Amino acid sequence: MGETATLSPILSPGFSRARQLSRVMTVFFTIAFVVMAMTMLAAPIMAIFKTSPIMMILQKTPGSLNLDIGLNHGIRISLSGVSGWPAIGAMLAVEVMVLPIVLTLHHARKLFGCFAKGEVFAATPIGHIRAAGLWLTVSFFADIAGVTLLRYCGQNQHIGFLEFIGALFTGIAITIVANVMSEAHRIASDHAEIV
Repeated sequence: MGETATLSPILSPGFSRARQLSRVMTVFFTIAFVVMAMTMLAAPIMAIFKTSPIMMILQKTPGSLNLDIGLNHGIRISLSGVSGWPAIGAMLAVEVMVLPIVLTLHHARKLFGCFAKGEVFAATPIGHIRAAGLWLTVSFFADIAGVTLLRYCGQNQHIGFLEFIGALFTGIAITIVANVMSEAHRIASDHAEIV
């Protein structure tokens, strides 16, 4: 009875399967969000602590510590043997490239959390869809800026900018979907006021 009592009267009984899948997706996106947030935190921590005496000894030991951060599209950022401005630039490149992903994942987990609660054509989930689309679009430009910054820091990445084009088109498409849903929500609200 607890499950059916929380269902919106507008939603069909068949929506319960979508709610269950939305709970799974919420967990999935939360795990991905935490992993990417940890990656974002790892870059400055590695850049700061790589100069500590213990880290210097570990880096000189053959076959030991390797200070690399792997990102999407096969991008590998090495902080081993890098110091000064190139290390700061590499760390900033990680932050620039990962921040839009973290924010996209945050809004995706919030969106599926709304779906799990039965919120579908409401302002809150539509806002999360719009924000996810925006940050996914921003990630296209952030990836280009990050790879460019890495090249200036001596970390030559063998990747073309066209590798990131999928994020741009997907982000734009998601933003359009959010605008269509927002218009449908507005029309439904106007219709409800008339009735």
